[in-house]
Amino acid sequence: MPRVTEQGGLAEGVIKARWAKARDREGWLSLIGKVIVLLVALWLLFSFVFCLHRVRGNDMYPAMQDGDLVLTWRLQGSYNQNDVVVYRSRGKELVGRVLAKEGDVVDLTDDGQVTVNGTPESNEIYQTKAEKAVKFPYLVPKGKIFVLGDFRTQATDSRKLGAIPTSDVEGVTIGLLRRRKF
Repeated sequence: MPRVTEQGGLAEGVIKARWAKARDREGWLSLIGKVIVLLVALWLLFSFVFCLHRVRGNDMYPAMQDGDLVLTWRLQGSYNQNDVVVYRSRGKELVGRVLAKEGDVVDLTDDGQVTVNGTPESNEIYQTKAEKAVKFPYLVPKGKIFVLGDFRTQATDSRKLGAIPTSDVEGVTIGLLRRRKF
């Protein structure tokens, strides 16, 4: 009789050990499943709602400099004056400030004064000069925006590219991370 008790106790210990392993395995599978769901959610958020871009060049100097990272909101339906947007043009990703929307008239005088619908621009840091690609006064076409960089003497913007189709806008910047000397 004592042997039966020992064997029963041994079998019970083996069963408990196997249940413990199964619970551990179940815990790991649950953790892996949660991590996968989190990664898919982050991928969806950063594919369709937010986007992270690296600023290349100094078109928006001093607000943004080469190497900075900007977080953009992709779900913006319309763009307002002074929104800083990331857009694609000629295969490049550029950053600029919205100066005018469709239907607005942009004028650039010989002395560098920028006006939108007859009102002088108030955010001008650097003097603006006209480029030959756009004739002023310029009426912004439907479905487009007129974008200028803050560093007007060196920026590639709507003065060289013309108005930017809103479909080429990647998003409106909502955050900035300074990334110097990396």
